[in-house]
Amino acid sequence: MVPHLIRLRYVLMWNSFRRSVGTMIGAIFSALGFLYFIVMAYILASVAAFAPPEEVTYTDRGAVFVLCGAVTVLVWIIGPIVFSTSNPFTNPQNFLVFGIPNKTFIPGVVLGGVVAPTGLGTLILFLTGSVLWGWHPAAIVAGVLAALIGTVLCVIIMQVIVGALNNLISRRAVRDAMQLIVLVPLMLAGFILMGAIETIQEFWELLPQVATWIAFTPAGFLSLPWFVAQAQWGMAALHLVVMLAYIGLAAWAYNAIVNCATEAAGTMRERQREPAGIGLLGRANSPMQAIWARSLLYWFKDPRYAASLILVAVFVLFGIFEITILKSQDFSLIPKILPALIAYLLAFSISADLSYDSTGFSLHITTGVRGIDDRLGRVFGLLTWALPLTLLLTIAMVFATDASHEFAAWLGLSIGVLLSGTGLSAVISARYIYPVPPPGTSLMAQPEGGMGRIMLVQTVGMLMQFFIALPVVIPAVVALIVGSPAWGIITLMIGVLYGAGMLWAGVRIGAKWYERALPETYQSIVKVAALY
Repeated sequence: MVPHLIRLRYVLMWNSFRRSVGTMIGAIFSALGFLYFIVMAYILASVAAFAPPEEVTYTDRGAVFVLCGAVTVLVWIIGPIVFSTSNPFTNPQNFLVFGIPNKTFIPGVVLGGVVAPTGLGTLILFLTGSVLWGWHPAAIVAGVLAALIGTVLCVIIMQVIVGALNNLISRRAVRDAMQLIVLVPLMLAGFILMGAIETIQEFWELLPQVATWIAFTPAGFLSLPWFVAQAQWGMAALHLVVMLAYIGLAAWAYNAIVNCATEAAGTMRERQREPAGIGLLGRANSPMQAIWARSLLYWFKDPRYAASLILVAVFVLFGIFEITILKSQDFSLIPKILPALIAYLLAFSISADLSYDSTGFSLHITTGVRGIDDRLGRVFGLLTWALPLTLLLTIAMVFATDASHEFAAWLGLSIGVLLSGTGLSAVISARYIYPVPPPGTSLMAQPEGGMGRIMLVQTVGMLMQFFIALPVVIPAVVALIVGSPAWGIITLMIGVLYGAGMLWAGVRIGAKWYERALPETYQSIVKVAALY
């Protein structure tokens, strides 16, 4: 049975390639990128291996190597949280109908993960621990053993995380919340990396102590060759025992999760809820108001829209961090431009509103919703809260940066960017349908094909949004360079009047296209929905 499960892993992967050439091309490029990363890792390990121990000590090599292994474990843990819905092989409930005993099923799944492309790539990457110490036979053997233990431990931990997500916290609200939380550090990855590099440069002497503490955690599996290379045989033996114990503990946890999935199969555990009414929708007196109310609900209840709110929070936090802590002259302009940047991103966020509706858009067709009602409802759903938010962010920014004399210029820029960009999105969303995560799926779900269309529409759309905003950007730049209050007032007037005009023009053009190509639009929506 174990060979069958291993073979099934590759059959599923090959079937996904056969269904979509785009998926195969993406996998090839991903494999090439991973291969390049592995080659660079071996080159660095070889350079360190040939360096004299006096220049690059075993302590320094081991500290960096162990910390890199800990980062790899984090990647294996975060990955299932974001992409757990994309791989049926990681869900034990998919195998319940076959009645496979746990003592066969668990080794098959774990070995299947080890021999999968990601598992093999991880194993090869970990084998750099056999090269890092030069010609040291004991360390070479320990490096191979640590790579095997580390790969198996990563795979089992991933299976435990996926099983816990599927069985213990399977409610959609909890899953969506976790994915949104994971998005925050991903968005801040660049700033976190910069801070980490500076920290490592300042506290390089502390790294060996940190690595020693990590060595006896599940993330410290690469410490074995480090201890062996330094002839710390007692520490090496204790570390090996602890790692094997972690593997046994993880296997026991995965066995318990599989049993839990077996017991819960076929049962319904839905909570009974009292009718809560329809809220804002009950107050709507026209189709436009109904779409307006529904769009507002989307922004606070649909995680695909709420991700934009998380992005706003991330930008605001970075602005606060720069003003209060960094106070760097190199980034002094960033807090000032943040309101306009947030307005730019929020305006583009509704460029896929019809795509987000998915096949539910058929209700618009069957009820005969007019194009002008659809466009206005969705635009108002954004501007109801985005316009006051832009005003508040601009006020907070100019007072926090002591730039109250530039208030009119920055406010005109932000409002002009928001209104003109929203008008453009009203056209793009009605004219171009492209794949987006369907309702109820992972926020990071990727389509089987269609990635080229996504990148093309979004890239061209954001470039067009910038060029459309130039009539507001140019006077704003002049006002900020000259420092003239008169130019600031001019920028504010242009931002409001020009932005409102572009908004109305975009709504009218989008409404005409909506009514002109309604059947074709729905066919495109159904087609892209089938990609997932």
